[in-house]
Amino acid sequence: MITLVDIKTAINNVLAPVGLKTYGNEVKEGFSRPCFFVEVTPVASETFKRDTSENTVMVEIVYFSENKTDLENLKMYDTLKGLLTPTLTIGNQKKMVSNLRAEAVDDTDLIYSVKIDLNFYDEIIDTTPAPDEMQTLILKLGGQ
Repeated sequence: MITLVDIKTAINNVLAPVGLKTYGNEVKEGFSRPCFFVEVTPVASETFKRDTSENTVMVEIVYFSENKTDLENLKMYDTLKGLLTPTLTIGNQKKMVSNLRAEAVDDTDLIYSVKIDLNFYDEIIDTTPAPDEMQTLILKLGGQ
């Protein structure tokens, strides 16, 4: 089973070679540029079969460039595209990355957002407790 924590760990591992600090969304101030903020958002999880779910998760990587330039953002997009596609290794599984997209989220500070979607099937683990076994059955037939 793939958890959201597994996905965030995989993204952080992919970003590590870039050499920039990666923050979580709980940090609102006091961070230093250049850096990344990573957010993992579940989009959908539906039962596909009795024991399988179909899942969609969106990952957003927000990049704060050092000098606030468009050129830095474009270079980082190319770097992230190379690191994230075509597959992302999560634990010991490779999952296809889809819908890679980017946008400037702040034109003044030139903050750049790169998003990907992960679509995958996962095992549903049945946590229903097993019923107690029957011990003795007494059956009376014919009104006796």
